[in-house]
Amino acid sequence: MTDHYRSYAGPGEQAAIIILILIQVVLVSWYVYQQRMEARHWPDKVFKVGYIVSERVESKISPYGPGLEKELVVEFCRRNNLTPVWVELNCCSQGIEGLENNEIHLFLPSPGIQVPDSRQLARGPEYLEGGFLILHNRWRHPLDSLEDLCLTDVVVPDGRVFEDILEYLRVELECVIKPDKRTAPGIEFFEAMTDRKFRFGIKDEINYKFFKGLFPEVRNSGSFDKDYALNWIWNRYYINLDKKLKQFWMDIQHSGLLEELLDKYLGFYPESQDPYALRHFEQALKKELPKYIDTILEASRRYDLDPLLLVALIYQESHFDPVATSRTGVRGLLQITSQTAEFLGIEDRLDPHESIMGGARYLQMLGERMDRIDITSWDKWFMVLAAYNQGLGHVYDARTLAERKGYNPDSWTWLKKSYPLLSYEKYYKTLPRGYARGQEAVNFVDNVRYYYYLLYGKILLSRFESEDLGRFLDFIPSNWPE
Repeated sequence: MTDHYRSYAGPGEQAAIIILILIQVVLVSWYVYQQRMEARHWPDKVFKVGYIVSERVESKISPYGPGLEKELVVEFCRRNNLTPVWVELNCCSQGIEGLENNEIHLFLPSPGIQVPDSRQLARGPEYLEGGFLILHNRWRHPLDSLEDLCLTDVVVPDGRVFEDILEYLRVELECVIKPDKRTAPGIEFFEAMTDRKFRFGIKDEINYKFFKGLFPEVRNSGSFDKDYALNWIWNRYYINLDKKLKQFWMDIQHSGLLEELLDKYLGFYPESQDPYALRHFEQALKKELPKYIDTILEASRRYDLDPLLLVALIYQESHFDPVATSRTGVRGLLQITSQTAEFLGIEDRLDPHESIMGGARYLQMLGERMDRIDITSWDKWFMVLAAYNQGLGHVYDARTLAERKGYNPDSWTWLKKSYPLLSYEKYYKTLPRGYARGQEAVNFVDNVRYYYYLLYGKILLSRFESEDLGRFLDFIPSNWPE
């Protein structure tokens, strides 16, 4: 029988049998691979996002939007037809475990998060960076040396990164720092730091930037030699989702959207903050603003403006001084030129009622001009402020320069780059309106944006310098800032 089989299955037939067996092995392997890949193909339309509560993720005080991270997530979901589901977490370890167990799809970072080395987890590009600060209560003596932390009261937020800082200090200073109070990382921390009982606190730089203008009694006293960078973290398990997230970050960096959002939420804060200037702002809101509230509310209602923007603009222009006069001859609460006053029918620029009503009407008119060229939302109002400061023609020139440079002329973020060029002969001699103090216009807009932010924050945190300030929220147009 064996001899018969051997004579029947010659070398050619044996090779064919082997090839058939190999083909079957390949087909089975390919089927198994396809099954595995199909299992790793994310079919869901629900996108679960793990986060720890912070102003950066979900803003409680910004008038400019729901928060930087929230806007980024919503934009990612919009582009990929997904529905975000927000999962609030208590600590970073929960976020990492949630990713590893596929309970969440994305974890939004916290400063100083420690991500384990794992092929399972992916990190997006770094988009924000900062350090850790030692803050002090203005009524207590500032930091002389790190050893001061061993001898007094310290407020420290909850979180692993702050535990690591305390351990670093224990080793460095050979003392044990026992925090007198542990807080949530946001508003609660700053509220605790306003208590004169506490001399020092430890906080990350980005959160301090959000709140320092709202809590001027909390001041920077020093920093640690420890920096951090923020980036999204996700699980690589779902191959198509991994590709979508990587592509999203490439797209928003290339298109400039990321830079626009960073400027929208962070681009207007002063590099250094004068506590005495903030004190003057607070005193003006308390003592001077009440004189003009009724006129401001009347103007905002008549001309469809946010009254808090008017307050911010008045403070920037005149600090509520009705007879303020600049070196260039502009006068009154809203620093109106004689030419603009004539155009608006203002008889007395030093009359507070005329100045406020005329300035509000002028803002509305500038807004209508922006509408004609389809500039919308905050870009519209930031350009309106620049036009109010130095004229509409220079806005058009800055837009022309932006186009020449390959920038988006409809975005204030990019006009901030082209505006300063209006001061250089190389550029302004090629434009219809000529020379302008371009950087001054940028600074002007940023200042108004900052005062506007502080006004909103003071209302929403109930840190009133004027009891009447809360009334302004009822007069904000329903479609603002459109």
